[in-house]
Amino acid sequence: MRKRVISWLNFLRWGIRLDSVLFFLGYPLLGALFSLPDFSYGFLMKWLIFGFFNFLFLIQVFMFNDWGDFRLNPSEPKQRAHQALKYPELVSEKQVLFCCLILVLVSLAGNFLLSLRSGLLMLLVVLINFLYSQPYFSFKRVPALAELAHFFGGGSYFLVGWGLFESWNLTALLFASFFGVILVAGNFPNQIEHFEQELKIGLRTSAIYFGKRPVLNFSLWVFLISSFYFLIPAFQLENKLIIWDGIYLIFSWLIIIFLARKDRFLKEIKLLRKLIRLIYALFSLILIFALVWEKIR
Repeated sequence: MRKRVISWLNFLRWGIRLDSVLFFLGYPLLGALFSLPDFSYGFLMKWLIFGFFNFLFLIQVFMFNDWGDFRLNPSEPKQRAHQALKYPELVSEKQVLFCCLILVLVSLAGNFLLSLRSGLLMLLVVLINFLYSQPYFSFKRVPALAELAHFFGGGSYFLVGWGLFESWNLTALLFASFFGVILVAGNFPNQIEHFEQELKIGLRTSAIYFGKRPVLNFSLWVFLISSFYFLIPAFQLENKLIIWDGIYLIFSWLIIIFLARKDRFLKEIKLLRKLIRLIYALFSLILIFALVWEKIR
């Protein structure tokens, strides 16, 4: 009995990508924060409960993706620090899939209870996640489909949050497309990092199809252009701090592009991925502060 408890506790440590879950939880929570009317007790509790259900959903997203990667390449989990099937002798495929099913049903039910509008759009996010991560006819096998999955999945997930408190409008769609684009751009360095593994198992990612260097250049320029694009909906809100947040992004990517000369980040792709998360973590914190300050002042 003691051994079983330790095994499950260990699974929470190496089987769940908590850092990724918390990072991408920003998509629905930021969307909901934009549309949050005020910080009254009722609205705030609804926002927090919404966050809890989407925390569960994102655990499922990465667990299901881990299962798909395991089916494509059984040796892949051992090479990662966090992978749901890293130790299949402790946690089997059936157990992972059962957990995924329970988590997606609970999170869907929670979203529907909080908002019919958000719940219906959440069905699209679930479908995109399934088509992308399952191993049999995965979107990962086709470059254009993989990018479309990230764009529509990321944008829709932001709108799931926005729809929690109000209907979608043009500003919501503009911000959603921004978040969808940066998810696409952020996936390219991931493809470069896992280039050899994915080439070995026959995947046709953009990095494999077009080459590492062109994909990296494209990724960095998409980040920069999307930063300029962010200013379009930001100016519509007339919130100066949000505008300055966009300017911070522009200067951040100008610096990164300058540092990317001579293939530096091709050799240190993990460093680039850490910098990307750092840039957008700070961006999100500034955005949260700007939205909160606007609603409480």
